[in-house]
Amino acid sequence: MAKKTSYEIKKDIILVLREKRASYTKIQTKLSTNYDSVKNNIKELEDYGFVKVEKKEHHAKNGKYYFEAELTQKGHELARKYKDKASQK
Repeated sequence: MAKKTSYEIKKDIILVLREKRASYTKIQTKLSTNYDSVKNNIKELEDYGFVKVEKKEHHAKNGKYYFEAELTQKGHELARKYKDKASQK
């Protein structure tokens, strides 16, 4: 399998978050990519206003802090464009 480009990873993150907010680890698992890649690409999406990141202070299973991402209004608009484009194929 070929390595995904940064664009493909960002697009996949947007599509995962379209359904509901998710932790970096859940996104990593769904995309089969590494944590740092998810973290860096989400940071860029956040800088552009597509994603909002929230630090959660206590994970129910291990007690450690973690990060959760969700789409902003601008992110939802982009997700709709991706979905519409995919349905036209």
